[in-house]
Amino acid sequence: MDFALAEPIARVLTDAITRSDTGYAWTSDLGVALCSFARQRWQWEIDPECVMPVADVLTGVGQVLLALTQPGEAVVITSPVYPPFFSTVMKVAHRDLVDVPLLYLDGRYTFDRAAMRMAFSRPEVTAFLACSPHNPTGRVFDRDEMTFISTLAQEFSVLVVSDEIHGPLTHHGYEFIPYLTLAGDESAVSVISASKAWNIAGLKCAQVVSSTRELHAKLHERIPLEVQQGAGHLGVLAAQAAYFDGVTWLDEMLTHLGRQKELLRALLAEHMPLIELVQPQASYLAWLDCRALNLDRDPAAFFMDRARVGLNSGPTFGPTGHGFARLNFATSPEILTQVIERMAAAVR
Repeated sequence: MDFALAEPIARVLTDAITRSDTGYAWTSDLGVALCSFARQRWQWEIDPECVMPVADVLTGVGQVLLALTQPGEAVVITSPVYPPFFSTVMKVAHRDLVDVPLLYLDGRYTFDRAAMRMAFSRPEVTAFLACSPHNPTGRVFDRDEMTFISTLAQEFSVLVVSDEIHGPLTHHGYEFIPYLTLAGDESAVSVISASKAWNIAGLKCAQVVSSTRELHAKLHERIPLEVQQGAGHLGVLAAQAAYFDGVTWLDEMLTHLGRQKELLRALLAEHMPLIELVQPQASYLAWLDCRALNLDRDPAAFFMDRARVGLNSGPTFGPTGHGFARLNFATSPEILTQVIERMAAAVR
């Protein structure tokens, strides 16, 4: 994001550097900080004893799958989805992959309920790697959708591992529902981080949250100690500052993203009406349906070549991403305007 660092985060990092405090991470307050934020933001009561620090969300996801599933078992994902989901399941966890593409109906993505039920019923399927809010589509799944997943998981004893890194980036007017608030007594895991929302991904700190202390103990026993100690010291300090003191900055940033989203919609309507914007409900990423342009190649490659605009390639998010591209609108109105004007000029 092209935004200045939140002042509470900048202050705690500057203070640490000034006192040469660049040693190992001290994580005892991290769970408390996340619990405070989750309670305030989502009315989600987290047991601090169920929080495990890791370096980043994908490290947490991969290690949880390794710890709680077995070779020969399969993990469900719902494409189009964040490209590293594919490699994390297959190359890190070494598990089989079952892709159940989301349905795209009337400009909105949702679960294919019949296909999800069929996939969960397969004996080799033991886990579902959820992306909530969803990247790249920006969907914030509603309570009915989330309850459907929870009910299905309980019926077929499928572990849900929910990547919720975009949760704090839920736009004003939408409700993010943390999966563990619906999980009940089932074994389930949320992997979350302040990294996306406060723009501190390079500092390395995420949290693995278990649904029960028993599950947390199992993960603590099975996940290597060097993974559990992988969070960076500055990342921990920044995450704690974000969760404890960064809410005002976060809300101001979300207001700006709301304006940027409306500007993007207006610019596309004016300059590129053939591109359909999938309404983002969270994050700063826009999923663009470029199929009506009838380009001779991947839209991201086309616009890089012809407009010198960098987009994420749709097909990297799965087969249903063909003809789509992902755009980052967390910048200034001036830059966003220039981006769309350049793209429009390229297709004239």
